[in-house]
Amino acid sequence: MVKSSIFTVYSFRVRSFSISMIHFKSSIWLLVLLAVSDLSIAQPQAGIPLQQDKLNYAKEVEREALAKKDTLLLAEVYYLYGKINVDAKNYLKAKSYFIQSLQIVEQKHQFDKVSRIYGRLSWLEREQLNMVKQLEYARISLAYARLGTRKSLMSAYQEMSEGYMAVCHDSLARYGTHPLQDSVFYYCKLATKIAYELKDSVSIAGMSGQLGKIYGFQHNPRAFYHYQVALKMHAARNNTFGQIATSQQLAYTYLQFNQPDKAYPLLQKANALYNAMKIRAFKAEMDFNSLYMEYYRQKGKWQKAFEQSLKVRANERDQMTADRNGAVSRLTIAYEAKYEAKKKKILIEAKERELLLSKQKLQVQNWSLLILLALLSVTVGTSIVLYRTSKKNERLSQQNETLVQEQNHRVKNNLQLISSLLRLQVNGLDDDSARNAVEDSQRRIEVMSLLQRKLYDGEDVVNVNVADFVAELVDLVLRAFNQEQVEVAYHIEPNVKLPVDHMMRIGLIINELITNACKYAFPDNPKPALQISAQIVQKTFHLGFTDNGPGFTRTNPPVRSFGLRLIQMQVEQLFGTYRMETKGYFQFDMKFNLIQSFQFRGKPV
Repeated sequence: MVKSSIFTVYSFRVRSFSISMIHFKSSIWLLVLLAVSDLSIAQPQAGIPLQQDKLNYAKEVEREALAKKDTLLLAEVYYLYGKINVDAKNYLKAKSYFIQSLQIVEQKHQFDKVSRIYGRLSWLEREQLNMVKQLEYARISLAYARLGTRKSLMSAYQEMSEGYMAVCHDSLARYGTHPLQDSVFYYCKLATKIAYELKDSVSIAGMSGQLGKIYGFQHNPRAFYHYQVALKMHAARNNTFGQIATSQQLAYTYLQFNQPDKAYPLLQKANALYNAMKIRAFKAEMDFNSLYMEYYRQKGKWQKAFEQSLKVRANERDQMTADRNGAVSRLTIAYEAKYEAKKKKILIEAKERELLLSKQKLQVQNWSLLILLALLSVTVGTSIVLYRTSKKNERLSQQNETLVQEQNHRVKNNLQLISSLLRLQVNGLDDDSARNAVEDSQRRIEVMSLLQRKLYDGEDVVNVNVADFVAELVDLVLRAFNQEQVEVAYHIEPNVKLPVDHMMRIGLIINELITNACKYAFPDNPKPALQISAQIVQKTFHLGFTDNGPGFTRTNPPVRSFGLRLIQMQVEQLFGTYRMETKGYFQFDMKFNLIQSFQFRGKPV
C-alpha cells in the first residue's frame, strides 16, 4: 500500500549514537496527544504545503463528479483529498476525508475500496502510535478484502503484517523476540504468496524487505537472502528509491553482524544513486549519516565517526523543528474546531427551547423568533468577519514572528501556547476527573517549560544543573497545589549536571511523585515533609524521593495510575531501574548508568 511518501515505505529507522534532543521532542508529542485526545476532527493547515499538481487533479475530478452526480466518483475524490493531506502530514484532515469516502463506498458495497480505506485508517493510527486502533482497522480491512479481489486481499495481509510489526518493533529491536512475532511472519508470508501469484514485483520487494527486517532483529543470517531478493526486484524495475532504501537496510544488517567491509560498498553504491537523482530526501540523508557513523565506529575511525554524528544531530534537530511546528498548528486548529462545534450545539439547543415555548405562546413566539433570527444573522455575520480578520492577522503575526525569532525562543512560546490552551480547556470542563487529567497534562508541560527556561536562559545550552532545576520544579508543583508549608529536604550534589533529555525525563518523574504526594499524602498530614536526593556514583545516577504519607493502599493501587505508568515509561527510556516501598511512608528509588544510557539510545533500530 502506498504511504505518505515513497521513502516512508522503504526506509527504516536508524537511531543516532549522538546525544540529541530528539527524545525531548518525543515527550512533547506524548503530552500533546494526551491533551487533544478528546478533540473532534479538525480542518488543519499543517506546515507542509499541499502538492499543487495533485490538488488540481483532485479538484478537476470533483467537478466532474458533481456534474455527473456520480457518488462513487465523489468517494474517489474524497479518497484523493485524504492522500494529499497524508503527504502534507495533515492526519486529522486526511482521516476526515477517508471517512467521508468510506460512508459512500460502504453503502455501495464496494468491498475492495472499503478494505483500501480501512487500510489507510490503520496506517494513520499507526503513525500516531495508536497500536490497538491500527490493528482494529487492519482486521476490518482484511474482513472486507476476503470479499473482494486477490490484490485487495494481498494489500490487507500486508497491512496486518505491518500492524503487528509496529506492535513488536521495540521488543524485537531490543531483545530480538516478541510473543506476537509469529503473526508478523504469518501475514507477511500470505501476502508474499499472493504477490508471486500476481507477479507483483512491488509487493514481493516490500514483503521481502519486511522478512529481512524481522530476521535482522533476530540476528538470523536469512535476513541477507530476503534483502537481496528485494534489492534484485527493485533493480529489475529500475526503482531507484527502492534500491537506495533496501541497500541501506542490507548495509545496516551487515553492520549488525559486524561485517563493515561488506556494508561499505552497498552504502557507496546507494549514495551514488541518491546523488544522481539530484533531489533532497531528509530521511534518506539521515539514514546515510547514521550508517556511515556506525561503519566508521566499527572500523575504529573515531574522527570520521564523530563528524558523522554531528550531521545526524543536525538532522534530528531539523526533524524536531518540523514536527513541533506541525503539532502546535494541529493542536490550535483542533481546539478551534471543538469551540465551533460547541457553539453550534448551543444554537441548536436554543432553537429547541424556542419550539417548546411556542406551544404555549404562539403569538409571542413569532415575534421572538423574528428577533432571534435577526440577532443570529448579525451575530453570525459579525463572527465571520471577525474570524476572517483574526485569522488574517494571526497568519501575518506568525509570519513576522518566524522571521525575527530564533528556534529556541519559538519552542518556549509554543510550550506556553499549549499550557494556555489547556488552561482554557480546564475552565470549560465540568467533570472533575476530566479537569484533573487536563491539569495533570498542564503541569507536565510546565515541567518542560521550566527546563526550556533553565537551558536557554543560562550559559550552558547542553546540560542542566540538577540541584537548581529540581528546587524550582518542587516549588512550582507545591505552589500549584497550595502546599507551600511542606518541609522539603534536598540532598543533591551542587555541581551535578545532566543533558537536557535526561533532565526532562527526571523532571517528569519528580513531577508525578510530588503530584501524587500532594493528592494523597499531604491533605490530612499535620507535618507534611519530603526528601529528594540525587548523586552520581561511578557513572551511575541515583535519584531518591521520600514523603511521610501513608503510601499506596488497597484503595489507591499504583497499577491504575497513569502517572505511575508515565514514570515507568521514562525510566525505561533512560534504560534504568526503580523500586517503590511503603513502610509507614512512601519511598521511590531510581538509578541508571549514564554511559550505558547514551550507548543504547544511540543505536540504530
